[in-house]
Amino acid sequence: MNSNNNVSIIAPKISVLVPVYNDIGRVGQCIDRLRSINYPRESYEVIIIDNGSTDGTYEFLQERVKEIETETFCLLQCLTPGSYAARNEGLRVASGDYVAFTDSDCLVSSDWLTSLLECWNEQQDDIIVAGKVSFFSDSSKHTEQNALDFENMFSMKQEQNAKKGECITANLFCSMSLIKKHGGFNEKLKSGGDVEFSRRVVSSGGKVVYSEKAEVLHPSRNKSELIVKRKRVVGGTWDAELSNAGFKRKLRFCIGLLKMFLGRTKKTCLHSGFSGKRKTGLIWLLLLIFFTSLSEFMLLQLGKEANRS
Repeated sequence: MNSNNNVSIIAPKISVLVPVYNDIGRVGQCIDRLRSINYPRESYEVIIIDNGSTDGTYEFLQERVKEIETETFCLLQCLTPGSYAARNEGLRVASGDYVAFTDSDCLVSSDWLTSLLECWNEQQDDIIVAGKVSFFSDSSKHTEQNALDFENMFSMKQEQNAKKGECITANLFCSMSLIKKHGGFNEKLKSGGDVEFSRRVVSSGGKVVYSEKAEVLHPSRNKSELIVKRKRVVGGTWDAELSNAGFKRKLRFCIGLLKMFLGRTKKTCLHSGFSGKRKTGLIWLLLLIFFTSLSEFMLLQLGKEANRS
């Protein structure tokens, strides 16, 4: 498919799934972008799944969906904690031939669905499309320079993810038959369920391909949000791989954390575009993230439950 006219002629139905939890300040912008997608309105549906919000998000969404007055948008509520449980709930009612995932704080590009579908059609067999994720500055909060530098250097590198056979749900696309064939997401996981799903697809003969054109914008996180995210990632790894693992596997995980810290520190030191002050600030943040990861690992080892947010 090389044009929007071709898309409109054969346009298969796409289900867009968006889980949301306590995000009343940003989900409205996400909805506005999804409403303006350059794709036939009758050929896509948006399913928003509230995951038990306590800040008024669900009530806000009820009013927004009423205002839209279209069958394109559907609101569900899933009270099982975790975004992967919410996504699975959305999959149960989705009616599309394909499914696209993004997050409630993300802003999709106007040709997002068209570009995802074009990339999928260029491939064969069992395919996951990993769309590009870029960052924008969130004016509603203070974001430190070292946090911005961290995001731009190390976060959500979908092209690298695809090469490793991985994809994140900020921008993930596949056929409905593929995701149902693999039983959806592992909803026991609080984090990393998207990577775990894509690895299952790849291990059974599928692959992940990258789309530069299918761009989604993600707000840059500040330092405290990066720390919270890191705790959730460690918790997701614990639930998926470490809770019942032996000493050697857990030791390899800790060694992996150290290698990641050292590798990122080296990359920072070699970055020609950063001043000495920016390099120092980023290395300090990398050190904080490293010790946060180790601390969270120890707490999980002692019986702490993995974070959901």
